[in-house]
Amino acid sequence: MATVYINKTNLFKNLSKISSINPNILAVIKDNAYGHGIITISKLLKEFGIKRVCVRNNNEAEIIKGFFEEILVFNPKTNRNAVNISYAINSLSQLKKNRHPYIHLKINTGMNRNGIEIEEVEEALNLILEKNFELRGVFSHFCCSEEENTDTFIQYQKFKELREKIIKFCQKHSLKTPYFHLANSTALSKLPDTFDYVRPGIAIYGGIEEYEPVMSLVADAVSIREIENDGVGYNKTFFSKEKVKLTTIDIGYADGIPYFRHGCKLKDTQAVGKISMDYMSVLGKFKKEVVVFDDIKEFVKNFDTITYDILVKISPRIKRVVIE
Repeated sequence: MATVYINKTNLFKNLSKISSINPNILAVIKDNAYGHGIITISKLLKEFGIKRVCVRNNNEAEIIKGFFEEILVFNPKTNRNAVNISYAINSLSQLKKNRHPYIHLKINTGMNRNGIEIEEVEEALNLILEKNFELRGVFSHFCCSEEENTDTFIQYQKFKELREKIIKFCQKHSLKTPYFHLANSTALSKLPDTFDYVRPGIAIYGGIEEYEPVMSLVADAVSIREIENDGVGYNKTFFSKEKVKLTTIDIGYADGIPYFRHGCKLKDTQAVGKISMDYMSVLGKFKKEVVVFDDIKEFVKNFDTITYDILVKISPRIKRVVIE
């Protein structure tokens, strides 16, 4: 069976680096902790001292609700829930239907995907006051923080101005001031102010430059053979006139590896031909195991995609093992 290894040392290095920017971390562990295993990562985050996290939905929140002081659900239902679970409010209509008292208000500052529109903020705040909701947080999301352009700073400035207005509203109505969070992974070192909390995702797992890779994927050798003037796999898209040794390993596109027709580069060898649902063939004789990747930033170069896309698709069926 293939195995996913989670490097605790690298995870803690990444968290320490983020903490040096802002020690208040709202860690994003949605979509099975970007494929790393939500329970495995939750245990490690708790050990490091992380108290607040973000997840995709109520199901993920239920799985880990015993680990953290607060869990922010990005795409919640409307029913009431546990006191340590907060709901992100993504629209005015959602706010009107919501029955859960603990919320974070998301503001659309330019992403144009989710969030209360700026001109709706005053109405939203009055609704929160009327419904006696506890506004725990206010946040927004960058559209282009990985790029060098003006969008990030335009959004930052809008958020900063809204922050001042919301704080004044809370003071006027004797409400507890919420905490504000804006900085995602690629904005951590770019902003003049990271506000109360930072909200990193992919940086935690080392999926962008300057952060250490946390996941390694290792597959077991299944069989070894030698071919000459022959091909391997479906349609024999790999054909060798010379004598070559090949090892079949137990991982394929059913396990989340992107489909390929003409091989791809692994850590120490080359996959050849077409990937199968449960297997791939690699060059060389490997008696025990093959490292598919130990740095997702390198492996992703095989494909026209991003690190997130591969990580989140690694099958949850594959065993996760923590290493130091």
